[in-house]
Amino acid sequence: MKDLGAKSLAFNPEYSSRAGIAFWGAILAAGAPLVFLMTGTTATLLTPGYSSLSSPISALADPQGPYPWLISVGFIAYGSMVQGLGLAFYASSNRQFTKLTLGALVLLYGIGGIAAGIFVTGQTEIVAFGLSEGDLHGGAAWVTLGAIMSLMAAGVFVRPLGGGSSKLRKGSLTLLLLTASAVLAFVSTPEFAFSGLLQRGFFVTTMVWVFIS
Repeated sequence: MKDLGAKSLAFNPEYSSRAGIAFWGAILAAGAPLVFLMTGTTATLLTPGYSSLSSPISALADPQGPYPWLISVGFIAYGSMVQGLGLAFYASSNRQFTKLTLGALVLLYGIGGIAAGIFVTGQTEIVAFGLSEGDLHGGAAWVTLGAIMSLMAAGVFVRPLGGGSSKLRKGSLTLLLLTASAVLAFVSTPEFAFSGLLQRGFFVTTMVWVFIS
């Protein structure tokens, strides 16, 4: 009877459709960190004099650089592809509140990434609503950080985010603590010689979380 029930569930059109959405959404999201890594690495290698240890990632968008558009493409592609995570969470959860909450956080995370790619430099000229491009980039960065850290915190408890697995729960908690530590160090020591490395630290921890989720 158990086997028959499993087969019936497997051939249930609604179950199969949700499983397919969850699978392909997860695949799309897992590709986001890889795309960003490729564009970021390429931009770094093609920008003379750029230091990954001391310079923020957004410095790769310096209009005076050879290929400032490369990192913009990376941010926008990442923010777009990571939306697959929202689809996966929505399809794998049975609770409407969980679906909407996780989906909204992923949406904010992705929109923040896209905005960071559009308003990618720290220029001070007013762009809109009395805000400069630097202001908009900074705001987008905080939106993405807030959204992803909320998702990581939820990963300790919520089943679609690994709440049913002790290993994934511990992984989410570990990555959250590492991210928080790197962010605090980055914000509190803006003139630190290795601030670029600190920023890359929390970029890596958040992207690893996206990849394994």
